[in-house]
Amino acid sequence: MIRGIALLGIVIENVRFFAMPVARAIQGPWSADGSRHDAIASFLGLVSGHYKFLGLFTMLFGFGLAAQRARLVASGVRSLPFELRRIGWLAVVGLLHGLGLFFGDILFVFAGVALLALPFLGRSTGVRLGLGICLVVLSGVLAARGPLQTWLDRPADDASLVVDRPVPDSSEASTGGETRMTDPASSPAGREFETRFRNWRSSIGYGVRFYGWYLLGLVLVGTTLRDIGFFESRHADRRTRAALACLAVGLPLEFVHFLPASLRGGDGFAAVAWAFLHPATAAAVVIGYAGLATTLVERRRFPLARPLAALGRMSLSCYLLESMLLAAIFRPWGLDWFGGVGDATATLIGTGVFVLVLLAGTIWSHWFLLGPFEWCWRWFTYLQRPPIRRIASPAGDGSVDLASRRSADD
Repeated sequence: MIRGIALLGIVIENVRFFAMPVARAIQGPWSADGSRHDAIASFLGLVSGHYKFLGLFTMLFGFGLAAQRARLVASGVRSLPFELRRIGWLAVVGLLHGLGLFFGDILFVFAGVALLALPFLGRSTGVRLGLGICLVVLSGVLAARGPLQTWLDRPADDASLVVDRPVPDSSEASTGGETRMTDPASSPAGREFETRFRNWRSSIGYGVRFYGWYLLGLVLVGTTLRDIGFFESRHADRRTRAALACLAVGLPLEFVHFLPASLRGGDGFAAVAWAFLHPATAAAVVIGYAGLATTLVERRRFPLARPLAALGRMSLSCYLLESMLLAAIFRPWGLDWFGGVGDATATLIGTGVFVLVLLAGTIWSHWFLLGPFEWCWRWFTYLQRPPIRRIASPAGDGSVDLASRRSADD
């Protein structure tokens, strides 16, 4: 279900990079471009989604790595071949997605992060949690280098100048959104692939320099939360208190972080401090989102929990479908709406795309146990074809056979 929530946030963040040039997409909400509605949509997106929905996906990816390792160890088989095949499939799909549809693909980065995380899966929960926290802090240090250099290089007579500089949004974290990039949608047809490759390569470089360490830290945190039973009902009270505490600290700091520079302390040392704090506060919100959503589902107080859970079981297929739909809307071979909408309209379009994906996923899950890409992924990982169709019992009660259900729940 949490993966289903993350899919909504991811499409709202990514739609900007489909809809407008990168230089415009990474501008903060208080730039001169755009209307008041665009500013509000951008600000709310940054506060609630910047690194949060990507973080949810990442933390649950770590949860899945730990769960798979535990099952393989319990069955007495070597885990490394399975894990390498699983990561290899993810890397290939991510590469095709990045070069074919969206240069900000995150799947290839996930594959690299998973490789780095594998040696630590057998370590104690304390070691993994401590290392994960250190990596999140490291990403803050790396993020603060640019503002620190700008502050140090500022002439003394400009020390009091307050500038509202562009603030990258969470899609920049998954796209490497550097302003020197040329957007593929605006390139001549003959150079489109070359441009997309250049942009994709820059996004991978940005991941290595900064946000990849944030993702690796959250992967290790996710493996730890799985092993200590964070999502189990027996820890519901403790989990709820921890989630509310994380949200109480993280969200107000994120709110202040994305206010105009004049309201959050200027563009000098304050910019350095906020850049350093941001990964840690975003990670706190990620844990808060995950813990609170789990508690609400346990108490049957989360609307659309069932269809969101169906979507989350096929998150890879739904993520790729979102990119296909956005490309059909904004690319020249589709509706060609690129450059013609602002942040507010792009957010509405992204939400509409998610609704379509939610409907498609709900219908698909009625007949099938796995999404098409998850089915291929599992076939390649286990080297045997898994069941995909739901098989009704002879009594016609809608249940499925145990082999199919076990495959679906892996």
